[in-house]
Amino acid sequence: MEAREGSHSSPVASAPAAAGLQDAPPPAGEPDATAVAAALASLRREHREVIVCTFYQHLSADDAAARLGISVRDVKRRASSALSEIRRILEERGVQVPQPPATLPIPRPLAS
Repeated sequence: MEAREGSHSSPVASAPAAAGLQDAPPPAGEPDATAVAAALASLRREHREVIVCTFYQHLSADDAAARLGISVRDVKRRASSALSEIRRILEERGVQVPQPPATLPIPRPLAS
């Protein structure tokens, strides 16, 4: 059997399915888990691995970087790209995606 692009048999790739992601009802205002799992499955392997490590396995950026053999900076970059891609995929499929809260600027200390 030939491996498909993006398919991966490691525990990292199968964590959402093993965690029963498809069985959980979505919280109010959230996309259903089946749509999110489908979007996640369509990501490139390196993006999917970062999302699985950080969101489903609750690893810190440091721990995910160590597990994946990449820098913390790459973990953060890939996670940001992956989340944007998941949002785009869900919106293309007509799934209502809640907007993230606006970030507030970090206050600067007053000059004395």
